[in-house]
Amino acid sequence: MVSKTRFWYPFILLMFLCAGAAMDTIRPGNHLNSSTTVVSVGEMFELGFFQPTDSEHYYVGIWYKNIKEDPVVWIANRDYPVTASAFFGISDDGNLEIKQGRIIYRVTDMTLPNANVSAKLLDSGNLILRDENSSILWQSFDFPSHTYLPGMKLGYDTRIQSTWSYVSWKSSNDPSPGNFTLKLDSGPEKQIMILNGDAIYWRSIRSWGDSSNYFEFPVETRLNMYNFSFVSESDTAYLTYNIYRNDTISRFTIDATGQLRQLLWLDNEWSVLNSQPGQPCEVYAYCGANSSCSNVSSPICSCLPGYKPSSVEFWNNGDFKEGCSRKNELQCGKNDGFHMLTKVILPQKHLTREVQSFGDCRSSCLSNCSCSGFSYTGRNCSIWTGELINLQQLPVNNSSGTDFYLKLAATDLETKKSSSNMRRAVIVSVTVTMTVFTSAFCIWQVKVKRDKRKGQDLLSFEVTMSPSHTQKEQCKGRWQVEHEKEVEIPLFSFSSVSAATDNFSFSNKLGEGGFGPVYKVNFIDFV
Repeated sequence: MVSKTRFWYPFILLMFLCAGAAMDTIRPGNHLNSSTTVVSVGEMFELGFFQPTDSEHYYVGIWYKNIKEDPVVWIANRDYPVTASAFFGISDDGNLEIKQGRIIYRVTDMTLPNANVSAKLLDSGNLILRDENSSILWQSFDFPSHTYLPGMKLGYDTRIQSTWSYVSWKSSNDPSPGNFTLKLDSGPEKQIMILNGDAIYWRSIRSWGDSSNYFEFPVETRLNMYNFSFVSESDTAYLTYNIYRNDTISRFTIDATGQLRQLLWLDNEWSVLNSQPGQPCEVYAYCGANSSCSNVSSPICSCLPGYKPSSVEFWNNGDFKEGCSRKNELQCGKNDGFHMLTKVILPQKHLTREVQSFGDCRSSCLSNCSCSGFSYTGRNCSIWTGELINLQQLPVNNSSGTDFYLKLAATDLETKKSSSNMRRAVIVSVTVTMTVFTSAFCIWQVKVKRDKRKGQDLLSFEVTMSPSHTQKEQCKGRWQVEHEKEVEIPLFSFSSVSAATDNFSFSNKLGEGGFGPVYKVNFIDFV
């Protein structure tokens, strides 16, 4: 007789296997509520409802399964929060939707031939909607939120009217769309940019063509951890990346403050490998137009030579966004000239000129009435027209930087030359004055020492050994007595010594020692 228990074992095991296989998939008729989730097969990511800290709202999102610190990477309903009573699933027509009472929020809006679809969460963090033939109909990677995961794209495809850009949270506890957007510049330079609203907040220094340092982090980090790939065609341009090691967890985010952060999960916490913009001068147009920005100066912004603040009031209050304007307009002719700025990071948005020499590059800018300046390095000629944006002045001891030739009107060049001459004259005048003063002081010192060493008249030298003198000395303060003892030993001329000893008379001789005879001195006339 076959045991009933043995009969049920395979059936129960099959149920568990089927349930395990379906843990990463949502099918028609299934739905998620605020207490249920689906988990990717490798338990890397989880999909469900989450509630931000100090918030009454609920959102459908994807987050790291085993990371509690800042785990959310994607949000379905950023602009439409719901309550705990909402459901997430597949509608009758095969679209993903969030239902709250009679209100329906459609995550996807497609016209499908049939509703036999399923939604699966992958270990990459990508949620895909696929048909019965496993063809991908929709994926969350094409609709990013604030996190740039391995395998995702940053760029655009005009053929399908698709843009892969990333929008910050409004605040650390509010995942609704914030002010900052990370995107790819569609211009010829293909730079990464961060927008604050519609205004440029930051641009990468290097373009996509320079593959040495896409995100301005160390080359060894890129080579050892990240495998970047850039695709550029007539209608498409995007950057994607993968991580070499499967056990490495890393991502890029654009946060609520406008920082592009490169994060690595290390020792149970997110470590910031890099962030952009890293310093105020890296913020786009931080000092406004036609100004110089220096991270080591105070104030950090200054107008370029030949320019003045466009708004003195704003400038003096530390608001530099209005920038600077010319003191004197260019004459568009031979009277204009150039002032060289050394050790600078060149302004953005330049034009390239095919020339053979420095002189040709200079002439190209001089003959262009709109040219604001030029640079010539390694036979590469670049000119700038209109306003100069994001010129940075590097410290004197910085070994990098480039020379930039600022175009100025003749009047400003003469003022600059006059100011330079005045400065040089002041320096020369001060130097000469100090030299004369020092020489006079030295001569006076020599004269004083020489006078001290002249012989004194021994006959007129005052020696008082009376009791009144001793008593007077005792009344003096200790410091005064010690000070008087520090005077130099007096020197006497030979003639005065001879007269005082009666021409070294034998009768005045007291004795003789190792240094010669000793004579007494006659002070009768002075005692």
